[in-house]
Amino acid sequence: MDSNLGLALSAKSSPASLSAASYESEIALVNNAKEAEELQHSGAPLSARERMIVLLMGHGLTNKMIARKLGIAPDTVKTHAKSIFWKLTAQTRAQAVYRASELGLI
Repeated sequence: MDSNLGLALSAKSSPASLSAASYESEIALVNNAKEAEELQHSGAPLSARERMIVLLMGHGLTNKMIARKLGIAPDTVKTHAKSIFWKLTAQTRAQAVYRASELGLI
């Protein structure tokens, strides 16, 4: 368990004083708040090219396929993908596509 999560929960009440369902609900609320904060924290807007690349990622295209479609080098796609991951605080292509969709970027 994340130490911040434990501190946040223990500040409100001890696990022993909560029912299992209440405790799980409280954990879910904290996790949802952290996810919302991450989405808001990303703040940096995606460029038009990055939005196009994340859209094509969502269609299942590989970096090489995206590069051919856009007429750019695969390494350029990889650089854009790294920027997308950083801006959307994503670690995978699926997370990047999901977050971009949630934010209305694609």
